[in-house]
Amino acid sequence: MAKTVEIWQDNALTVARYEMSEAEKNILYMVVANVKKEDAPTKMYQVSVKEMAEITGSKELMFETYKQATRKLLTRVFETTLPNGDLLQATFISSALYKKGTGIIEIELSQRVRPFYVDLNQRFTKIQLAAAISLNSAYAKRVYELLCMYKNMKDKTFRRNLVELKTILGIIDPKTGKDSYSSWTWFQRNILDVATREINGHTDITFTYKPILGDRPGRGRKPVEQVEFEVFYSIKSQPEPVTPLLERLIKQFRLRPDQAAKVLEMHSIEVINRQLYDIHTKASDGKVKNLGSYTAKVFGLETTKEKGK
Repeated sequence: MAKTVEIWQDNALTVARYEMSEAEKNILYMVVANVKKEDAPTKMYQVSVKEMAEITGSKELMFETYKQATRKLLTRVFETTLPNGDLLQATFISSALYKKGTGIIEIELSQRVRPFYVDLNQRFTKIQLAAAISLNSAYAKRVYELLCMYKNMKDKTFRRNLVELKTILGIIDPKTGKDSYSSWTWFQRNILDVATREINGHTDITFTYKPILGDRPGRGRKPVEQVEFEVFYSIKSQPEPVTPLLERLIKQFRLRPDQAAKVLEMHSIEVINRQLYDIHTKASDGKVKNLGSYTAKVFGLETTKEKGK
């Protein structure tokens, strides 16, 4: 049975200024999940390419993609302000070794970064590994990390200055000031709306957002100065066990957790596996546009929802 792995990440790192691809984030998530407080500072961390493929539902191991990702991680420099006011500039990893014939990447963490993941205290953010890796957009992963800072707080509504938010997401280059999505409409459509679709229903968090307009003299359109987020998160007193089939329905076939549970309730394992095989075959042939919607339709979930209205 697959178990839920959780990462504890320092808020200083969550709001650090850096850009990173999906593959880079996934590698780092896998490393961070294995870091322990008692580890020696020189410990090397093992990342299984096959395990990452299983979590993401990918059919390919994508060694070349990960080679490019670790190469980038070695040169990525991030900046963050520490609690004492110091400005830290550092890289995430110091080295990456691909062990021939094993599918294992051996990662050495940067010594300046490692303490953020092992010194557990109230400033830390808890991130569910499977949920974080399953997000397709690198921006959605960053938004998810930011939201996780607030999910256990009493006040789950917070605002971020638009420029600050874009800088955290790596959309504004801190060196040149270039904004990849200077238009609010494009930023909303390509970043926030994509993050909403990926995070809501596929992770332990649901969120909403709205633009906060600034003042402008005259009749011109008022600019968006801040974004207000509201986070919704419920903690179950006794978490239900996650079966491999339930996990597969959620991660690989993109059903919401409640939909996946309904499928297991309505159908036998034999029927489910047979249907999933057919769905997978059609998806591989390019006949399925929206995997989650199509899977729900095959198992009669949409019909069930309509009958309940």
